[in-house]
Amino acid sequence: MRISSILIGACAMVAAAFLGGCADESGNINQLNQNEFALRGMIASDRQEMDSLRAELKRTQDQVAELQHANAGGEAGNASADVSARVSRLESEMNAVQAAMPATASAAPGAETPPVPGVPPVASAPGAPPPPSTASVAGGPPGASAASAAGTEPAPTWPQDLDKEIAASQDSKDPGAKVYRKGLDAMKTGNYPAAIIQFAKVQHNFPKSPLSEPAQYFTANAFYENSKYEQAVLQFNDLTMRFPSSRYLCESLLREGQSFVRLNDRIDARLTLQKLAGNSNCATESVAANNMLKDLGSD
Repeated sequence: MRISSILIGACAMVAAAFLGGCADESGNINQLNQNEFALRGMIASDRQEMDSLRAELKRTQDQVAELQHANAGGEAGNASADVSARVSRLESEMNAVQAAMPATASAAPGAETPPVPGVPPVASAPGAPPPPSTASVAGGPPGASAASAAGTEPAPTWPQDLDKEIAASQDSKDPGAKVYRKGLDAMKTGNYPAAIIQFAKVQHNFPKSPLSEPAQYFTANAFYENSKYEQAVLQFNDLTMRFPSSRYLCESLLREGQSFVRLNDRIDARLTLQKLAGNSNCATESVAANNMLKDLGSD
């Protein structure tokens, strides 16, 4: 009995030492799981709201049809347009979070993620390339060197905008400022997937905050720098629709046109760049748009 007790005590000590050595790694994996679970919850919430809005939109459209038949469709038509805009914004936010999630899942190979009802699991990507280095932040998109050297694609201005926002956010009392600064810091270091997640939180949790506008602008640029041009187009386009007087309007239209060029969509690239070509309020971007239109026309 005494020997058995000694053996049991020794085993307990060994187990405690082993568990202590694994505590840090387990804590990191648990934190990653919690972060991804929170993101999936955001997506699930957005999807539920989108389903509700779509049902509301269908009812409104039915009412519009009836009113138009009676020559009185103006007010109901505005209501329908408002619901459509809300659905579009939610879809844009959800796409932003979903596109960034595979990168965060790859940070913890083998970690299991708690399922969220209504949200399909996102596979990890152990072989995904690392985030672009800080060199790409200062010099523009990693894949754009040849185009920039040829003068067909001007260098982006978002790095300068980023520095201004970092300085301005230091004294901000906005409720979303803390999350916003995390996105700015991640953007500064070239960690674009992490930046997208933080900016998506700002847009989702603080939709009426003045920080929502620059958050979407930097989200769009993060997608572009991460070579996710389709998502970049959605974000830039949604920004120009939601904020027609945005201080980022000119640069967003130019970058949207550049995204279409990257996607080899010349028709939409021309249509977007033509919005800039004669815009006197976008002097620098207008020159760049005209140059790109000439290149597109010569192909």
